Amino acid sequence: MIKASRMAASALLALGVLCLPAYSSSAQTPSTSVTAQECENEGDLLANPDDAGSFFHCSHGVAYLKDCPSILHFNPVLKVCDWPENAGNPAAEQDADSDPR
Repeated sequence: MIKASRMAASALLALGVLCLPAYSSSAQTPSTSVTAQECENEGDLLANPDDAGSFFHCSHGVAYLKDCPSILHFNPVLKVCDWPENAGNPAAEQDADSDPR
């Protein structure tokens, strides 16, 4: 019974990670590429036009660059880090167009 409970807890934890908002534990780097006008609302999460695997988090009018975990991409509609096939991030499509393969 305990073994099944641990497996269920692990599965729920793994699922919960995918449902978390796109807040990253990486160091916060202020950005100069996002203007104050774009970062006008406290807590806004904005897609990074240059990298699908990162996003900007607005705090007190300053945009901080944050990374999504591992292979995930920022989903600009849901405002979370998501699987690349679900994210629909324009930066990812741009990367795919420039891929020489």
